[in-house]
Amino acid sequence: MTSNTPAMENQGKKTIPLKIGINDIKFLHFELTTRVQELKEPLPYNVYEFQFEMQSHIAESEKLMNVQITITLYEKQSAETKIELAKIITLTSFRVVNFDEVITKNNNIINIPNQLIAVAAGIAISTSRGMFVMNVKDTIISNAIIPIINPQDFLPKNT
Repeated sequence: MTSNTPAMENQGKKTIPLKIGINDIKFLHFELTTRVQELKEPLPYNVYEFQFEMQSHIAESEKLMNVQITITLYEKQSAETKIELAKIITLTSFRVVNFDEVITKNNNIINIPNQLIAVAAGIAISTSRGMFVMNVKDTIISNAIIPIINPQDFLPKNT
């Protein structure tokens, strides 16, 4: 199934609809640290801190955008001290139906529109959130729910 997201501006010229679909979702890795086994009771939610990393890759020949999300959960003990509790890594692959209109290439540099990055990040993080919940559901850190974050935070800083 493909969805149409709002139209995007292509370098200020004409408006192009973004047509994407989820091609594949992979659960790559999950781990709990020994600190989780040491806990005797659930931690209050306000001591959890999540760190997000996103890597994207364009597979031109398949007209795909692959987004790998790594989310690390920490127990914040003080402003300077945090202890890793868990980590999840997922891969979400998006089929870009109108790839040649949306993703451009200049001097061997691939240009990915900010709208595509934000939409892909939002979907990939939501997918990771569900996988994370399923992996911590029967643990002492089951109250650690990945917060809703603004996918715009994953846009390149220089734009």
